[in-house]
Amino acid sequence: MDKATAAPSAEIPHTRLINFVDQPATIKYSQFGQAQVQLNAPTGGILDVSQFRRVHICVGSTKATSIQAFMGKISNATLSEIRLVVQPPDQKIHTLEVVGPEMTLFLMGGPPNSQEQVQLWVYLSS
Repeated sequence: MDKATAAPSAEIPHTRLINFVDQPATIKYSQFGQAQVQLNAPTGGILDVSQFRRVHICVGSTKATSIQAFMGKISNATLSEIRLVVQPPDQKIHTLEVVGPEMTLFLMGGPPNSQEQVQLWVYLSS
């Protein structure tokens, strides 16, 4: 009599796509030419990445001269660091290991006190 063997359990990957390709993000630059991308409607620009292992970022055509991604503890009291600087923006996919619970994305060096529509996406994976 053969014993039934339990099928190995596979981890179900966690994924999330923040999609500003189909409907571009409105980027509003400050008087200093900086703009935080609003990645999460309820919390604004701070994105919880604690359930994921990797972040993949692709930013399309923009007037900004650089892209910066920060990771760490950002909400309320902040202790974070810059994890990515792309200068000039290159419209390529950049992959980061998650090293903190939260993330923000900034476009830097844009025309002060202006706004533009930018196609971008952020894909989170476990």
